Amino acid sequence: MNNVINNARLGDYAHADKTATISGYAQVTDNATVSGSAHVTDNATVRDHATISGSAKISGSAAISGSAKVSGSAAISGDVKIGDVAHVSGTAVVTEQHEVAWDCFDSRSGTSTLTLYMQENGSVGFTWGCRNGDDLRAYFAERPDYAEQGLDVEPLAFLEAFEQANGMGVGE
Repeated sequence: MNNVINNARLGDYAHADKTATISGYAQVTDNATVSGSAHVTDNATVRDHATISGSAKISGSAAISGSAKVSGSAAISGDVKIGDVAHVSGTAVVTEQHEVAWDCFDSRSGTSTLTLYMQENGSVGFTWGCRNGDDLRAYFAERPDYAEQGLDVEPLAFLEAFEQANGMGVGE
């Protein structure tokens, strides 16, 4: 039996593992999936093909949609909307909308989505395609072929804009 408690709602085609918890007035609908020991609570919504896994926590009025993924021990709360193909993972904590951004860029294997997010320690974490890390500049420094092909220019400009929008000095 799924852990759906209080006034929470699990839609007909949505799926929640029996170890996951959906509570409060939370809604998991469409083809969304909540697995592992993940929690969706308060007025949060998870819909479309979004997946919440691991020990991730979605709360407040957070809305996760599209094919977005929240995994690991990431915590999403407040009035935050994460959608499209964004992926928030690890120990990321997103409590304000301006703390996460994503866009698509050319990569060695085609086009990949780059997701940037503020981490608990104040650094900028990233997910690019199937790669996760804490320092996008170091990631590119370890891969000189990206620079040779010019594949690092737009993602690094996106990182600088993200840092400025979040009041960080460029390159901190």
